[in-house]
Amino acid sequence: MNRFPSILLSLTYWLERGIGDFGQSMGITATGLLLMRVADPEMKSPAYEGFGYKQLVFEPFLGGGLVTALSAPLIFQFGPVPFLIFASIMTLIGLLVGLRYFGKKKD
Repeated sequence: MNRFPSILLSLTYWLERGIGDFGQSMGITATGLLLMRVADPEMKSPAYEGFGYKQLVFEPFLGGGLVTALSAPLIFQFGPVPFLIFASIMTLIGLLVGLRYFGKKKD
């Protein structure tokens, strides 16, 4: 399922980048790194660097950090529907900013 967004968002090294994200989404960052190593044993692609830079932004907020810690109290305080709307808006903003500033590279 991760293959199609990886191909659409990245012309080069889509397999290495996509399999790393897939592995991470299975629950552990090390799984993503291991799968990237299997896909690119010589580490010739820039996927490792990109994965590392992504983790600097992703992990503190979404990977067991701020959002995860605050989601239960916020849902309890405001209800699930307002939290869903807020999360959807934030996801859309992140997607649009990411595509605008870091969109498909032509290399």
